[in-house]
Amino acid sequence: MAIYNLLDAIDVFKNIGFILLALLVLMIMITVHEFGHYIVGKLLKFKINEFAIGMGPAIFKHKAKNGELFSIRIFPFGGYCSFEGEDEENPSPNAFNNKKPWQRILVLLAGATMNYLLALLIIIISMNVYGQSTFGAAIIKPSDGVYAEMSLRGGDYVTSIEKDGRRTSIFLTTDLVSALNHSKAGDEIKAEVIRDGKKIFVPVKLRSDVECYNMTEIEKVYDSLGVGSAIRISSTDKFPFKTGDFITRFKDADEPTECSLIFGTDDFVKFISPLLEGDIASFYVSRDGVRTEITFTLGEGWNAVDKTDSAAVLDFLGIAVEGKSYYTQGSYQKVGFFTSLLRSVEYSFKIGGTIFRSLGELLTGKLGLNAVGGTITTIRTASKVMSYGLVYAFEIMAFIGVNLAVFNLLPIPALDGSKIVFCIIEWIRKKPINRKVEAVIHLVGFVLILGFAVLVDVLQFI
Repeated sequence: MAIYNLLDAIDVFKNIGFILLALLVLMIMITVHEFGHYIVGKLLKFKINEFAIGMGPAIFKHKAKNGELFSIRIFPFGGYCSFEGEDEENPSPNAFNNKKPWQRILVLLAGATMNYLLALLIIIISMNVYGQSTFGAAIIKPSDGVYAEMSLRGGDYVTSIEKDGRRTSIFLTTDLVSALNHSKAGDEIKAEVIRDGKKIFVPVKLRSDVECYNMTEIEKVYDSLGVGSAIRISSTDKFPFKTGDFITRFKDADEPTECSLIFGTDDFVKFISPLLEGDIASFYVSRDGVRTEITFTLGEGWNAVDKTDSAAVLDFLGIAVEGKSYYTQGSYQKVGFFTSLLRSVEYSFKIGGTIFRSLGELLTGKLGLNAVGGTITTIRTASKVMSYGLVYAFEIMAFIGVNLAVFNLLPIPALDGSKIVFCIIEWIRKKPINRKVEAVIHLVGFVLILGFAVLVDVLQFI
């Protein structure tokens, strides 16, 4: 018991450590953002009052000879670069609002630019150390005829897809959705894959239609490519299955074979239907990531069940099936240095495009609020991803960096993008909008953003 308690304590400390690491990464990204404002402001001779890391009461302060205050504050959420006369009228010629609009725009752009450049540097390092991330199909469902001849194979890693003369590099699952959405069963595509360490081009006929309502509906893409899946039990009340089990194979021999794989409820019913009352049925399930054998005896009334009706079979067995888990795998493929530079830029743009797309789907209702999260969700997700290894830490750092860059440039009140819009309006009108009105707009925007962040975090926990 003492050993288990010690192991539990170690896990707790590890989790706390990764949370603190995620928090540190977020603070670095915010500090880099504010440093962008600071360095361009210095170059353009803006008067800067304070550069702060964190929020709340200061735990460290240092005042430079030029009057600038550098501080570290107690709460490790946020930070700021405070310019003279940023939110009010000020007679100083070096006050923020007294500088020319184009100068203010450069200062405002600098924060997002620094976030993007840091994210791009991280991607370049990761791609040179580990390689380009690729999507892999671990198991492909068997098929006859043309689908067997024009298909991916288990173990293929897809690096790009060409359809109707349009090539899409595959970095993210959203790239698969973009490449194949609105396709029909029987459409032919060309997949660039890494097979047995060699790059080849494989003609593939899609096995089903692909109509994705939003970018998260990757299952439809997997089905069209023939990627194998295991069915998930959502509830059970009779047999030794457990909620959350994934039924993977029918045990028809001492060792499971490829032909005994169960990809869906039809396969499950196909294997169990020939058995009679009193027969012993044996299946393999994945339970908490461990392969487990499930054995049970088919009881009275089994022979009377309509074996052509999957729902009737499942009802007799007392199990409900919901959802699938697909046999996919990720890998990193090495590329040359100059190729990595080009693909790093492409990858960074794809991350940014995914962010814009998710925002668009949120606004149109295609994506629910439970698909996004605020600061707490970001830290929780980042800490979990970082626990998988350094390469995943690089990935999440790049995502956070690009996310901050894109989000801050949106024309939402209180964000840099909105302030840039006000500067452009002033540049065109030759006079500013009333400063008090602008300040109120930004204040309302800040409150709304804060409220939204809290709301989506609450929805994630619910």
